[in-house]
Amino acid sequence: MAEQTTVIAPQDRVPFRKKLAYALGGPVDILSVWVLVSIAYPLFNMELQMRPLYVSILLMSLRLWDGIIDPIMGCISDNTRTRWGRRRPYILVGAILAGLAYPLIWWFPDGLSQEQTLWWIIGFGILFYTCFTVWAMPYQSLLMEMTPDYNERTRVTEIRGYLQTLTGFVNGWIWWLTLRPLFHVQSLETGEMVGSTLNGMRWISLVIAGVIILFGVIPAFFVKERYYESNLTKNQAKVGLFKSLKETLSNRVFVLLCAFTLFFLLGTAIFDSYGRYVGTYYVLGGDWDLASRFSGYGTVVYTVFSLAFIPVFRWLSERIGKTKCLVISVCMVLVSAATTWWTFTPDFPYLMLLNTVFIGSGYAGLWLMIPSMQIDVVDLDELKTGERREGSFAAIFSWILKLSFCVGFLISGPLLEWTGFDAALGGEQPEAVLRNMRIGYIVIPVTALIFALALLKLVHISPERMAEIRAQLEARRGQV
Repeated sequence: MAEQTTVIAPQDRVPFRKKLAYALGGPVDILSVWVLVSIAYPLFNMELQMRPLYVSILLMSLRLWDGIIDPIMGCISDNTRTRWGRRRPYILVGAILAGLAYPLIWWFPDGLSQEQTLWWIIGFGILFYTCFTVWAMPYQSLLMEMTPDYNERTRVTEIRGYLQTLTGFVNGWIWWLTLRPLFHVQSLETGEMVGSTLNGMRWISLVIAGVIILFGVIPAFFVKERYYESNLTKNQAKVGLFKSLKETLSNRVFVLLCAFTLFFLLGTAIFDSYGRYVGTYYVLGGDWDLASRFSGYGTVVYTVFSLAFIPVFRWLSERIGKTKCLVISVCMVLVSAATTWWTFTPDFPYLMLLNTVFIGSGYAGLWLMIPSMQIDVVDLDELKTGERREGSFAAIFSWILKLSFCVGFLISGPLLEWTGFDAALGGEQPEAVLRNMRIGYIVIPVTALIFALALLKLVHISPERMAEIRAQLEARRGQV
């Protein structure tokens, strides 16, 4: 295949300050969604000894709510017409409301039963994620309006990718941070000061709330809506919710991309949740403090390799295309999933970090290519329907992304119970239980990733095809 040109027309370039202003919203996305997902099992199952099934229900309930509210908000944003645009007013208001609501998830009264705690978190979680969706759907839609250039879209997501990866670094240390002496509480049994993930998370949630507000409002002030200001979407007829959803789901390439994401993230979600248990109870003998430190070590390795490979994948995408970059990403993660039987061993615990090398490298390509390809899909849709409905695509894809992780966690809960795992036994889990956990840890993720690879073969978004589509769109409605 001939090398693709990487020359970007001056009118298509996004100034770095605008790329940075948009990218500063990336940490809000990571902290709002993934802190709860990553800390759920260590906090609710390991510390509070809530049943794994309950933790799965908690996570899944919030994602089901997303499935209702995300498309509604996407449609509202698409159909909004104000002097400030379709996206920016919601980004401003949503960031403030989400920041105010976030701590309520964690500050539930002590002494509640498992069921009462579950309902508290689901209730205030729904409140928070409603506010967050008011911010998130317009924010994600805004990415799709920043440039019409195939390669410049990837360069915009590249800057956001750096900040999201660094925020993921913080997220990886959250469990360790919650167990620091600053957050210790007095044990009711011994009277000694002991680590508490719950108490730590309560105070950390206040810091996260401040970050959500501070960083969340920046795109509203400093990023313009290119397609709206060109009058392309300002004068567009409004589209009803169900018609918009029907048209979005009739886009074959988009559906394939969603299915690919579902299987990829389903596999990696199970891989992550099982990895935490296999690492903690099989490799490290049930030592929470040591496990939290290894979680942090893994985050360091993940961050270093992810940051290193973001520019590599951006460079590759401009030469071989985005789809081939995704294939390379999946293969990297597949290598990690397929080797855990040998790398997760009590004799050499640091060998676990080798898997993280492949995960960090592979995820760099995934999180860089997927958002950029999503914008290309919107161009395909405009060619077919004559409409720009970024909010609808952002809503469905965002829900698929979050659903993929949480279905993985939902499956993980019952599977953990099926293995015979009992949090009360700590590091004294029976040998048969540990063996079952290790088998599930390798078989399920590998199967899901192979399905993802197969689906990716059906996705055809080449630079040549997108150049043709852009030419047809500009011939029909002019440049933006």
